[in-house]
Amino acid sequence: LLTQKKTYKIMKKIALIVLACVLSHQAFSQIKLGFRFAPGIAFNSAVTEGTFDGASPNGSGLRFSAGPIMDYFFADNYAFSTGLWYTVKRTGIDGRVLNTDLASVYNLQYLQAPLALKFFTNEVATDLRIYFLMGGTIDVKLAEKPLDKANNFIYNNHGDGNAFRAADFGLLLGAGGELVMGTNTALFFGLSYNRGLTNTLSRSVKVNNTEQLNDSVKMRNSLFSLDLGVKF
Repeated sequence: LLTQKKTYKIMKKIALIVLACVLSHQAFSQIKLGFRFAPGIAFNSAVTEGTFDGASPNGSGLRFSAGPIMDYFFADNYAFSTGLWYTVKRTGIDGRVLNTDLASVYNLQYLQAPLALKFFTNEVATDLRIYFLMGGTIDVKLAEKPLDKANNFIYNNHGDGNAFRAADFGLLLGAGGELVMGTNTALFFGLSYNRGLTNTLSRSVKVNNTEQLNDSVKMRNSLFSLDLGVKF
């Protein structure tokens, strides 16, 4: 498993590689910086088996993601898109197993580094282009917050703040429009889907100090967002 220290080292290396690419190609490229704010619906999947077969995801909730972005254009209609986002996700599970209510909801706070390709059409209307986004994210967990502690199954079995893994990796897909407002300013709007690819539960979470919960439960987080922002 990746420790949080190792994950920070990976993100640092990626940042250095991106910076090197930018500096080495600065004369032949165009860099656009900006800020993104993305309210969205957070939810999760839950695949269960064995002792916990029959448990299911516990609803969804409104969460958000926000932070700076950078589009590095290596051609008129193609860009490498990255940034640094503070993202809050929701994960929950519900059911009744072994005569015990398995109810648990958490807010998970991440620092995300998106790594994606962005494809732009030519103008479809005056100063308006459509874009498509495809890539992934590297997510480093900043904090986890259990909700309803008194009835939170995971928290009551494992309350030391490490019930979820220190890192996650996600698929990132999106589409939207970009409207040029002046020589150096553009507004963008669109929809994006961020799907976690790893089981977020830590192997340290045990039930009755014996069975490891993530041997029987696989939880993956998702965030469907409305992307709003400005580039300059």
